[in-house]
Amino acid sequence: MKKKKILIEGWRGINHSYAMVNQYQLLEMKRMDLDLQHLDLPFYNEKWNSIDNDSGFEESDKEIISSIQSANTMQSYDVTYRISFPYRFYPANSEKLFVFGTSEFQHIDEYIWKDSLREGINNSTLRVVTPSNWSRVGFLNAGFEESRVAVVPHGVNQKIYKPISQLRRKQFRDALKVSDDEFLILSLGSMAANKGIDVLIIAFAILKAKYPQIKLILKDSSNLYNIRIRDLLSNLYSQSPKLVSEGISKAIISMSDNLTQSQLNGLYGAADCYVSPYRAEGFNLTPLEAAASGTPIIITKGGSTDDYFHESFALQIESTLRKNDKGTFLEPSLDSLIEQLSILIEGKASVLNNNYAQQFIGNNLTWEAAVNKLIAIF
Repeated sequence: MKKKKILIEGWRGINHSYAMVNQYQLLEMKRMDLDLQHLDLPFYNEKWNSIDNDSGFEESDKEIISSIQSANTMQSYDVTYRISFPYRFYPANSEKLFVFGTSEFQHIDEYIWKDSLREGINNSTLRVVTPSNWSRVGFLNAGFEESRVAVVPHGVNQKIYKPISQLRRKQFRDALKVSDDEFLILSLGSMAANKGIDVLIIAFAILKAKYPQIKLILKDSSNLYNIRIRDLLSNLYSQSPKLVSEGISKAIISMSDNLTQSQLNGLYGAADCYVSPYRAEGFNLTPLEAAASGTPIIITKGGSTDDYFHESFALQIESTLRKNDKGTFLEPSLDSLIEQLSILIEGKASVLNNNYAQQFIGNNLTWEAAVNKLIAIF
C-alpha cells in the first residue's frame, strides 16, 4: 500500500508549549513508517529563537527532529497538520487538513490568523485537534460541528520523565539549598493570571506560619512571555503587604533559566509536590510530567486535567466555574488548596501510590499512545 504523504506545519527548536508538543509528536512519527515532511512556520514572537528559547531536548533527539525532510511547497499532500499560533484555518494543498489548537478560556475569537475562522468552518476537509475536553468546548463555541473537533491528549516520555534516584534528588536539593527535613513545593510556567500562581503564593504565606519547614520554588518562562516572578510578587505585596511580606518573598526560590529536559526531570524529582492551581488551561502538561517523575501533584478540579487525573498521583482543588469578558474559567478555592497541601505536608495522602501511578501513565498517557491516536484520525 502506498504511504500517505503527511505535511506537518509548525514550530521546532524552541520551548514554547506548541513547539514542544510538535517536537514530541515528530519524534514518535519519525519512528513510524510514514512519508513525512515539515514546514517551519514563523514564530508568534519574532524575538524567539533556538538559542534564547532552547527546547532542552538531547542533541540526538534534536538531530532526529531536524532531519525530517523540508516541505516542497509545490507538492500536494494527503494530510496537512498545522500546529502553531494563531490558528491558521486557511485551505491547504492536501485532501485533509487538521489544525491543532488549545482553548484555555473556551473561546478562540481573537486568536485567528487573518480572520480565517469562517473559511475554516466552511471547509469540510478541515478538522480541529485539541488536547482536552475542556479545550474542545471553545472550538464548538466558535462554530465547528462536534464531529469535526477531535480530542487527542498529550503524553509524557517516561525515558525522560521518571522517578529519580535518592542520590540525584539530594544533589538537586543541595543545589537549591533545601535540606532533607524541608518540604519543597514546586510550580512552573508563564506566571500569567490563568496559572493561578497568585493563589499558590497566598496559600504558601498562610501555611508558612503553621509549617515553617516548607519552601516554595517557582520557575517562570520569562524568556518566552516576559512575565517575571518578581513582578508577580511585587503586585501581590502591594495588594496584601501583611500577608505577602518581604519575609515570605525571601522564602520563595525563583528561577528563570532554561533547563534541559533531564534537568527539569531532576527539578520535578527534587520537589515533594507539584502544585498547579490553574484557572484555565488547554491541557496542562507540566503536572503530568511531574507525576511521571514520581512527584505527587495538586491540580484544579473541573478543568482540562480532569482528563488525566488519577488518585494514585494527584489531589484536586475545589473550584468555581466563572465567566467574564475573557471567557470561561475556574476560580480555585484557597481553602481547598490549603487543605490539600496540608494533607501532603503531614503525610496523610494514603491513596497515593507511585508504582501504580507509573503503570497508569505508561498505559494511558505516553506520546506513543497520543501519536497513534493522531495518526488513526489522519
